[in-house]
Amino acid sequence: MDTTESNPSAIRRRRRRPQRRRARDRRDSICDGLLVVVVVGSALAIGTVHIPALLVVSAFALIGATLEASSLRRVPWPAVVLAVLGLFSALQAVPLPAAWVSGLSPVSAAVWLRSLVPFGEAALRRFPLSLDEGASVAEALKWLTYACVYIMAIHVRARRGSVWLALVLFGSASLVTLITLAHGVAELTQLYGVYEPNFTVGRWSLGPLLNSNNLAGYAILGLFAGGGLMVSGRSPLPRLPLTIGLGVISAALCLSGSRAGIVSVLAIGVVTLIGLARSQGTRFSLRNLVLGAAPVLIGIAAAVALGTSSEVTQLASLDARRKVSVWLWSLPMIRDHALFGVGRGSFETAFSPYRQALDYDWAIVFTHAENFVVQWIAEWGVPVGLCAVLLIVGYVLREWYGSRSDRLRFLVMAGLVALLVQNLADLGLEVPALAIAAVLALATGERAASSPETESAKPFGRLAFAISAPVLGLWIGTLVWSRFPVELERREMAVAFRALSVKNTDQIARFRAELRGAMRRHPGESYFPLLGSLVAMQTNEDNALIWIGRALELGPTNGPVHLVLARLLHEHGANTQAMLHLRLAAQYDRTLAGLAGAHASLWAPSIDVLLQAIPEGPYGGSMLLEACAKQRSTELKVSCYRRGTLRDPLSSEMQQKLAEALLLAIQAGKSPCNELVVGSCTAEAEAALRTAEKLEPKSWRPPYLMSKVMLARGDAVGAAQILTRVCPPSAEGDQCWQEAIAIAIQSRSESAIARAADVFATRPCDALEACANSLDWLAGKLASGDQPALANTFYTRAAEADPSADRWLKVAEHATQAHLYGVAGAALERADRSPDNSVSSRAHAELLRQAVARGSGSPL
Repeated sequence: MDTTESNPSAIRRRRRRPQRRRARDRRDSICDGLLVVVVVGSALAIGTVHIPALLVVSAFALIGATLEASSLRRVPWPAVVLAVLGLFSALQAVPLPAAWVSGLSPVSAAVWLRSLVPFGEAALRRFPLSLDEGASVAEALKWLTYACVYIMAIHVRARRGSVWLALVLFGSASLVTLITLAHGVAELTQLYGVYEPNFTVGRWSLGPLLNSNNLAGYAILGLFAGGGLMVSGRSPLPRLPLTIGLGVISAALCLSGSRAGIVSVLAIGVVTLIGLARSQGTRFSLRNLVLGAAPVLIGIAAAVALGTSSEVTQLASLDARRKVSVWLWSLPMIRDHALFGVGRGSFETAFSPYRQALDYDWAIVFTHAENFVVQWIAEWGVPVGLCAVLLIVGYVLREWYGSRSDRLRFLVMAGLVALLVQNLADLGLEVPALAIAAVLALATGERAASSPETESAKPFGRLAFAISAPVLGLWIGTLVWSRFPVELERREMAVAFRALSVKNTDQIARFRAELRGAMRRHPGESYFPLLGSLVAMQTNEDNALIWIGRALELGPTNGPVHLVLARLLHEHGANTQAMLHLRLAAQYDRTLAGLAGAHASLWAPSIDVLLQAIPEGPYGGSMLLEACAKQRSTELKVSCYRRGTLRDPLSSEMQQKLAEALLLAIQAGKSPCNELVVGSCTAEAEAALRTAEKLEPKSWRPPYLMSKVMLARGDAVGAAQILTRVCPPSAEGDQCWQEAIAIAIQSRSESAIARAADVFATRPCDALEACANSLDWLAGKLASGDQPALANTFYTRAAEADPSADRWLKVAEHATQAHLYGVAGAALERADRSPDNSVSSRAHAELLRQAVARGSGSPL
């Protein structure tokens, strides 16, 4: 007799086994679903760059990792590294005594100690090492979320295999790129039809990631994951869906315009092919190469069909000065914060004092270093940042090399290496969605992830608590302290400032309270003290200079700060110093050149003082042109442009403006070109235009102005001949042609008039009606200029271009007035045969016939 049959406890154990198995299966299914939700959802939620989206994604990742931790004996070391970096980021945000921070990071301490100086408050006694504690807390949550995603991924891989993870990665990338291409094809301006980006987004970048470089990075991972599924022969998907997905991803990558992304794919792709051939002795036939490359070629063809010259220009551009400049400017910041960095997530606010002037992208805000190595070292400090780079990059390269025996894992790891290469110039790893996809790729391709050390599922234990507790704590901390990212606060404070009423003291007090909170949260941001200085100036307070001084400390190359300081100095009568800061405003931010030039022209008592506000270099000329144009008198304008041609003799526009100013002075008979010196002014204008013609031989403007010089000398025939030769045939030259016809008629030269009219009549036009209207206008001008016969010729050509009863009646009417009765009779016959002939037109024709009969003396 079997004793277990009579043992109640054994019976209960046998019954509980299926129940535990079903519970474990349900838990595994939930974890699988959570991983898909985190990966795909993080990408679709605008890359999870906004705090609310980060909180949702991290909550799902925390739940999934906690469930998986119930069967985990120890945390895998890649997850440990990610978690340690997250915890270090959190430690950077912990408030410390001021003396401690002064010893550990003197430059950061100086920023914090002076953060509330404009308010007249005492220095803070406690503050963190990070210059943006809210951003550091959010970054800490991101990195712990990446650790949770890794824990989830390796367990899903243990249950379902690498193919399942690669399929999730490939599917997510296909979906993101497909949505992006759909937005581009439809030429939408809002994401999902509802979200309006607060910055300019290219046509082929408007998608879930909203940035061409981030899109390229995501496409790289999807491209290599899909390639691995195809070449490994282990994909559960048929070849057709794989081909379509790879084609969509390839098209999006090409249209993204990311040069670093395309270069990294090409370079790592070649290395990958060589590695596969050497490790497995694979022989690539022409047929296999064509079949393997077909999806990518299809994508490239689609990109060529959808793209325009702007995408080609973006890809072909070799200009990398902005990126290289940021790397170089970051070096002094790294030196000043060598041990503990500026704080994870604080690059944007900490970088401003180290930024120098660019000759383009003047007003751009540098949120990142565009290089993950520079970014990590700058924010974490040299010790931690360098260790993070060496550990992560070294581990990825080792796993890539070690996975050569498995095609799928080797290609997925190749995609991760290509992503790291791309992020040396196009930083996208700061976007959580892309970092989560990279963690998934690491778990898919690495060797150690295939056999995690697990045990049977058990209730929530110590390890699960050790994983979930810090993540939960940082989740709450992010909810409390990271709700005000600096970009959002800049926009909100700008809106509040524009709505501010300086007469409302309560409103001013509330604004200052909000401003204090913003400066307390972001002590390194120069925009907030700039707003404070504007409020102080509007309310006529004495501390405006303190505010602007603080803004200048934080943003020494911030153009708007110098512009406001120039205004403050002018109000206090310090015009020389005001000119200095107007020059710096235009030098650091060319978009302010027009405004700075206008201020300089109003404030400067003389041209010599005005020139002190003009920066050196090619961009000073545009500011000087603006300033000269604003001069109140003709004499000052001429003097200003004369100094401008001496300062910038190679500027064709400056030479033309000088000639225009001289011609206006000649026409008005005012100084410096009154009657006694008209000849010398005319000669000076001609010399300036000769110089402009040499500088811009293809431009029609200098010869056009030269015609006015000819007119000033009384040579209308010569002026008409010049205009007939140089006026553009396009709509741009309409005014020029009107002047050409008027001057030709004024000259009374039959040949000049006929030549101008003939050339004008040959101008291209969009439609027959437009041609007829143009000829009709010309005929009217000739008729009013006492050229009846020539006028009638062009009235006839207008009627022939657009035959109608009204036009032929007009020909007959003007021919009758010019005593061209034969022409009038023929025009009346054409009017009678016109399809639109009506009762009124026939009555009009009858009256004209009577006039023709009376004039010609012939019977009706």
